[in-house]
Amino acid sequence: MAMTKEEIEKELSQIKNWYYDGKYIVRDIETKNFKETMIVVNLIAGISEAHFHHPDVEFGYKKIKIKLMTHSENGITKKDIELAKDLENFLGKILQR
Repeated sequence: MAMTKEEIEKELSQIKNWYYDGKYIVRDIETKNFKETMIVVNLIAGISEAHFHHPDVEFGYKKIKIKLMTHSENGITKKDIELAKDLENFLGKILQR
């Protein structure tokens, strides 16, 4: 079941670096170089596959954008929040500078 804007914002207040753009919950990532970008994108894919939930991922030279939404619900669900939490846990560990 799709969450309300208030529910989404409450959940995201507990997850560092994520925001709601009105349609997706989003995480922007800066990387050191293209090689790191590709490594991180592939690891995001593996974590997402383990959740059986697949984000939209946009990437370029030194940047990645993760966008989560449950398409079958046409909105944000707990499934998106749980994946965002796991991705953030992972990203927090590998992107420490």
